[in-house]
Amino acid sequence: MNKTLNNISNLTVKILPTLSDYEAGKKYHKWSFVNIYSLKNLKDIYLISGMVEKKEVRHITNKVNDVIKPKVKWEERKVLEYLNALVKFGLIDADYNFIGEHFASSIINDELTNDDINTLTNIFFGYFRFKELSCWFVSPDNDSNYNLEHLSKTDYIYNSNPLFFYISERNRFTDTFFTDIASNSTKYIIESDTVMRFWDVFLKWGVTLNILDKFNLSKVTEKPPLNKEISMAYFIIPFEKFDLIEFVKENFESRHIWIPELIFKIVKRYRYSVTEIKAFISSEVLSSNKLTYERTSEIFLIKGKTNKKNIESATYLFPKINDSYISNLILRK
Repeated sequence: MNKTLNNISNLTVKILPTLSDYEAGKKYHKWSFVNIYSLKNLKDIYLISGMVEKKEVRHITNKVNDVIKPKVKWEERKVLEYLNALVKFGLIDADYNFIGEHFASSIINDELTNDDINTLTNIFFGYFRFKELSCWFVSPDNDSNYNLEHLSKTDYIYNSNPLFFYISERNRFTDTFFTDIASNSTKYIIESDTVMRFWDVFLKWGVTLNILDKFNLSKVTEKPPLNKEISMAYFIIPFEKFDLIEFVKENFESRHIWIPELIFKIVKRYRYSVTEIKAFISSEVLSSNKLTYERTSEIFLIKGKTNKKNIESATYLFPKINDSYISNLILRK
C-alpha cells in the first residue's frame, strides 16, 4: 500500500459531535452514557429483577448472587449500573418494574437467543447515545442534533463509511479518528474521557450484535506516527456474492496476493463482514481451478501471544482451509 498518515501534525482538528450533558438532559437523559459491555449480563439482570418482589437494589443484588452464583459476588454498585442502563433503554421504569415484555425466550445464564439479539439491536439503533456515534460514520462533520433527528438505521448501514482510529500518546482510550488513511485534511478527536470509554462500549455492542465489524490494520498498512496501531470499524452490509477473480485483477498487479490486503480492499469496497469474506474466499479457492493458496501456521501468526484477545486479533484476517490458515491467494496463469 501507499504510505499513510506520514504527517498529521498540520491537519485541521475537529471535535466529534455529541450532545452535552445539559442538552442530553433536556432532550433525553442526564448522565446518559452507559458502561455496559456484557449484553448477556444485561439480559440476566433484567430477568432477575423481575423475580424480586421488593424492587430495591440490595434485594436485586442478593438475588443476582443467588441465581448467577459468580466467582466474585456482585456489589450493589455494579447491579445499579445495569439497572440504570435498563431504565435508560426503556426496558424498566425508575422503580425497576418491567416496561413491556423482553427477553421472553431467554434463560438466565444462557447465551443470547435470536429474540434477545433483536431486542438489543433495537436498543442499539434506538438509544440516542449509540445513534450519536453511529452518525460519525455517515458524516463526522454533522451537528449531533441534526444527525439524531434525520438519520436512520438504513443511513447508518447503507450510507456510511468506515472510520479509522487509534489512541494518541495523551490518552489510554481511543481519541483520534480519520475518514481515510490515504489522504487526510482533517483529524477528528474526542476530548471527553467519558465519550472515549463509551466508544469502546459502542464497538462491543456493535460487534457482538453483528452490526459492526472492526480489525487492526497492522497486517495491511503502516502504523501511524508515534508507533500507534490503527484500526478500522464499519457498519456491515449484508453479503452478496461477487466475482473474486475479477476483483483481484482490478485491484492487484501481482498474482500473489497477501490475504489481509485482499480482505481490506474487499471491506473498503463492499463493507461485508470479515467472517463472511473469509468463508467466501475459502469456498472460491476450493471450487475454482484458477485459484490456489499458500498456508501459514498459527504459531507464525501469533508470534508468542498468549492472550486470547490478542491471538484472535492476530489471526482474524486469515481464512482457514483444513485447519490451516491461508496467508496468500494465488491467481493461476
